[in-house]
Amino acid sequence: MGGPLSIAFQGAARTVTGSRHHIRFGERTWLFDCGLYQGHRDEADGINRTFVSPPGSLDTLVISHAHLDHIGNVPTLVSQGYAGRVHCTTPTAELAAFMLADSAHLMQQDAEHLARHGKARAGARPLYGAQHVTETVSRFVTHDYHAPWDLFPDVRVEYFDAGHILGSALTTFTFRNGERTFRLGMSGDLGRGHRPILRDPEHHPAVDAMVLESTYGDRFHASADATTRGLCEAVSRTIARGGRVLIPSFAVGRTQEVVATLHGLIRDGTCPDAPIFVDSPMAREATEVFTRHPECFDAETAEAFRRGGEPFGFRRLRYVATPDESRSLNDLREPCIIVAASGMCEGGRILHHLAHGLGDPKNTVLFVGYQGDGTLGRRLLDHATTVNVLGEPVRVGAEIAALDGFSAHADQGELVAWVTALDPMPKRIFLVHGDLGPAETLAGVLRQRTPAEVFVPEKNQEFALWS
Repeated sequence: MGGPLSIAFQGAARTVTGSRHHIRFGERTWLFDCGLYQGHRDEADGINRTFVSPPGSLDTLVISHAHLDHIGNVPTLVSQGYAGRVHCTTPTAELAAFMLADSAHLMQQDAEHLARHGKARAGARPLYGAQHVTETVSRFVTHDYHAPWDLFPDVRVEYFDAGHILGSALTTFTFRNGERTFRLGMSGDLGRGHRPILRDPEHHPAVDAMVLESTYGDRFHASADATTRGLCEAVSRTIARGGRVLIPSFAVGRTQEVVATLHGLIRDGTCPDAPIFVDSPMAREATEVFTRHPECFDAETAEAFRRGGEPFGFRRLRYVATPDESRSLNDLREPCIIVAASGMCEGGRILHHLAHGLGDPKNTVLFVGYQGDGTLGRRLLDHATTVNVLGEPVRVGAEIAALDGFSAHADQGELVAWVTALDPMPKRIFLVHGDLGPAETLAGVLRQRTPAEVFVPEKNQEFALWS
């Protein structure tokens, strides 16, 4: 095959969501990740519907993990003519199947809600439907960690554990042209060491160029002790005033970690023994996938799981299934904890809980993950006094709090330590999946600490890697 090699950053360039990277090697072209851009409704809709390369011209697609900002726009690609395979790990395939179905369902619900309230734009429609999800899932081809496969002649791919969510993969591409080789590493989202449930991120073999996430490139996470203490304090003061703790959380990974931490705190008598509701059918399905893949757990979680299924289920936890059950939570008079998707408050059942509880000063909205620019979560963190929820203005009376120590993204120190442990270090590093400020800050640190050329690509900027 052979030929020139290039990469173009068509998504998650100087922003956190919508990862989409276009790789060209000779006559072959493919995408690495194809995620949903999350932000202001009209802007996001336009970005998600538009592809630089005609979808039908792409040869294949390689996915890092199942979060929607990395895989959520694949059915749109399929709906516009993409006919190739979708390569991923087995847990990613299992998670993505129901996450994409849920995404299509929520899009349809959102469109119907706006139409009922006369707020839909002319011609507005969901990005994709259930039929496109079914077609997408039929294209999945799964691969294990440390099991290289040939994507094309002269292109070999290998997955390593990224430690971010279940099935998340660090991906290496090895390109060959005669006797010459070039190795490209793609971090996807890089996880953190010493976190509950999953194994620590691995180090893959050295690469010539690295595409690295930079979500937290300008900050350091709180310690695990500070995070659990902050969680306990937020829960304790809210329960003491008779309120409810509303936790917007990603259904996959974050919810399981928050539940496990709450379980430990209540079990040890550190936190009030309040009922916990996980109001997310997706989180329940995700937990079932977790239980099928204990090979991805760290040693402590694997042992706890062998002893009887902890920490994913315990007596005070209830998974809420139906919409009626979800709505009935609004009638509860006792203090409680409600964990619901989505993590950035851009859809899902958390919106109904915010509409009902955001105005009550007894309540707390506790964020446990990153809030992208333009999202409802970011507006709440930025101290908005009134926000639109489900198309209606809602006054903000509840306490707004945040804990970044639950993040599944490596912080600046962890990112730098991971890169500098590669031997030899990459010659070029491209920083993506971070807002401009964090990306530029991390770039400055990496230029000081490594011999690499470090770039913060603009959207659609293309770089030649090999001629």
